[in-house]
Amino acid sequence: MATAISVQQLRVDFRSRKGTVTALSGFDLEVPSGRIVGVLGPNGSGKTTLLRVLAGLQAPTAGGATVLGRRADDPALRAAVAFQPEGPLPFGVLSAADFLAFAGAQLGLPNATSDARAQALLERLDLLGAGRRWIRTFSSGMQKRLGLCAALLGDPGVLLLDEPTAGLDPIGSATVMQLLRERAAAGTAVLMASHQLLEVEELCDEVVVLQDGVLRARGTLAELLGTGADAVYVRGLDRDGLQRLAEAAAALGGRVERLGRERDHLFALFRRFARPGPGSGRP
Repeated sequence: MATAISVQQLRVDFRSRKGTVTALSGFDLEVPSGRIVGVLGPNGSGKTTLLRVLAGLQAPTAGGATVLGRRADDPALRAAVAFQPEGPLPFGVLSAADFLAFAGAQLGLPNATSDARAQALLERLDLLGAGRRWIRTFSSGMQKRLGLCAALLGDPGVLLLDEPTAGLDPIGSATVMQLLRERAAAGTAVLMASHQLLEVEELCDEVVVLQDGVLRARGTLAELLGTGADAVYVRGLDRDGLQRLAEAAAALGGRVERLGRERDHLFALFRRFARPGPGSGRP
């Protein structure tokens, strides 16, 4: 599998009147094409700085980063690498359609290609009914979805996302996650910083944990969260069968943690019962 992102002994320092602050302290990282990697860590851990370096917006103090085989700040990557930052979108007096037309022009896309892709993305992210509204009238979740539309407009090989589901309700989050899965399946490398741990767990192939600018852990969730203990998960037994199974487990020295009906989580409940609103641009 080809390497889409490669970081070598990356270090980023910021200087202020109070001295030097190290946002990232030399570490290595590789992200293959077609993988979704989550970047976790508390506020100030260096997540956004890492994304900005890879987007070519922040120069490293030491070390380096390559994206799709080029230096991260290479202008040739402008259309191949998309960065969706956290926070509100600029140009609040533009409509969603005009904003995407501007983004397409910045990428050098032919008008017909840009318009067709924008139409498809607005429809997919449930913004078609709000396409002519000013961005400043959008909710934070709508702006987040429109920002993802802009990031996907150039059909990038690498997606750098800063809190891509922040401010979204569970239906909007589920739509975004499915879209990212499809992009990864088509070969796009996705690196996303997030505090939405449930969504990271559902979506990401691997996670990277940063703390104080240092890479503390990296691996699949099975590798990082595994306890080493063996367990048995059983479905299809009635109450009497479960009780007998629990008694047999206890007789063999096992410990029955809980005996009762399986339940889902609230995130799944919301997705199951919520329905899109009619033409509001909001799921």
